[in-house]
Amino acid sequence: MAKHLFTFPCPCCDKMVEVDTRTGKARAVRADERSGGNDLDNLFAAQKNESQRLDDLFSSAKDTEANQPGERERKLRRAKDEAKKTPDEQQICELQDRFPANDNAFSK
Repeated sequence: MAKHLFTFPCPCCDKMVEVDTRTGKARAVRADERSGGNDLDNLFAAQKNESQRLDDLFSSAKDTEANQPGERERKLRRAKDEAKKTPDEQQICELQDRFPANDNAFSK
């Protein structure tokens, strides 16, 4: 191979490309190669499958969020109650959270 001819695979279609540095021209070495892309029917089927998968994920997330308002309301109510307490009461609540009543060594 001459020093002015370089051959490498095309990053887009994986065809072998030959570049002549003297003339600055490039050409496909094997022009009869099939292009690396999928045909339109395969792309459409893949898009349809991906769309269905995303719809299922969205529906699942929507159902999960619909079932959680009670949990959010409980946390919001607790945070409001905590904000109303004095700093000493807040410290006691934090200790109670760290050491629940069943595990508390002072409960005897």
